[in-house]
Amino acid sequence: MTKLLIKLFVKNPNDVANNAVRQSYGQLGSFTGIIFNLLLCILKISVGIISGSISISADGLNNLTDMGSSVITMIGFKMANKPADRSHPFGHGRMEYMAAFIVAMLILLVGIELF
Repeated sequence: MTKLLIKLFVKNPNDVANNAVRQSYGQLGSFTGIIFNLLLCILKISVGIISGSISISADGLNNLTDMGSSVITMIGFKMANKPADRSHPFGHGRMEYMAAFIVAMLILLVGIELF
């Protein structure tokens, strides 16, 4: 499935040094994560409500937070692809790392809250 998606949506998939290819991979991964986590969220919350299981509903909410992480990753990849400007003479490539840091902090926060 992954190879098929890459073949369909990423041009020159082996040229990972190219920013456009990295952008395509990031967008594909983020979009896939958003779609499937949303579907899992809806399915698990529905099953949790029907069966009366709090743990299944909670797992559905976990998928909702995973979807949020994918949205943050998508935004980070878009921002990282901006060209260099006066304020950022070397470009915005570090935004990928900042997006990953934000996702890590959200995961840590959710873990602390659940504990």
